[in-house]
Amino acid sequence: MIIPMKRFRSRIMTKAFPCLRCGAKTVTFLFWAALYVVVMKMTILKSSGTTTTKDWSVPDNYTKWLLQGPVLGEEEELDSANNDWLEPDNATVMELEQRVAKVQEVCHLRSLSTQSINSKEFFVDHAHNIVWCNIFKAASTSWLYNFNILGGYDKKFLARTRHTPLMLARKKYPRPSEEELKDAVNTPGVISLLVVREPFVRLLSAYRDKLENITPPYYRKLARAIVAAHREAATKVLGPIKSFGPTFYEFVAYLIAKYESGEISFDEHWAPYYKFCTPCAANFTVIAKVETLSRDSAFVVQQLGLGHILERKVRNRRMRLRTVMNKSRDGKNTSALLKYYFGQLDEQMLDKLLQIYGIDFEMFGYKSDIYRRYVRK
Repeated sequence: MIIPMKRFRSRIMTKAFPCLRCGAKTVTFLFWAALYVVVMKMTILKSSGTTTTKDWSVPDNYTKWLLQGPVLGEEEELDSANNDWLEPDNATVMELEQRVAKVQEVCHLRSLSTQSINSKEFFVDHAHNIVWCNIFKAASTSWLYNFNILGGYDKKFLARTRHTPLMLARKKYPRPSEEELKDAVNTPGVISLLVVREPFVRLLSAYRDKLENITPPYYRKLARAIVAAHREAATKVLGPIKSFGPTFYEFVAYLIAKYESGEISFDEHWAPYYKFCTPCAANFTVIAKVETLSRDSAFVVQQLGLGHILERKVRNRRMRLRTVMNKSRDGKNTSALLKYYFGQLDEQMLDKLLQIYGIDFEMFGYKSDIYRRYVRK
């Protein structure tokens, strides 16, 4: 019997390589199995993410901020699992009273009691008896969210809108005049709130966000000007510099030069607290801190009876997310970042930087001694 050449080859191949077909089938099976697993995972994660967003009712613009991670860890105190706004304990109330007293003491010692009020960054909510000065890089996102809810924005609308939280808030709360602001803060029953953060942690966070990566157009222009003025001196100290944006050394040199020239205006992201929110003129009744923001905010909410509007469940989970993400975008913790960046400075530069921000440290009870260990000797 004569076997056709094509069938003969097929038989030979089958006998010689009995596992080829088997292997091909195995590879095909593994491919479709892997694809199935990937699709299932993506579907489950997507479904879970959608459910989470709906449960938390957090607007997209806030969600993006959370997922990116803070530029520098905010080190907020983690809330308890309880969904209610708990009554503040006596220790918290006493601490808040001591903070207000300390501000007033420093205002007197530094002869700032006659300071004129700066109403530019204040939000006045007459309906809910609260006044707040918005300090950028000090829980501004958190309290802008609160004010947008108090202003009547629907959470579903906030989840869809592309407008920034600040723009939305300003539509509800236009900048007050000096007279309106003074009347508001002196009205009985009104809480005037200021939230602060360790001054140099905020300064470094602002630098990394606005200048180190040079993303917004305005700060690109500023970054180029800083590099042009201070790169030569920085290279002598730090060696060859590859970055297009200014180093922290150059940024601090820029701040010092600006301060020594007598120019009193600073960018809103790194302006000293005592000048930006003028606490010696505004007479704040609550001085909250980012480091204890959860319990400090709870005090304000309890005092004003806003718990039914500012749902605890939403804030609790947002706080938990931010606390879990208490690292910078590159995975380094706050202490490591401070040590690295302030290690570019020497003691003379630190002394001059404290001339700018020293009153903030003193007024709000922060310690600057640790930075002596970070700077170059």
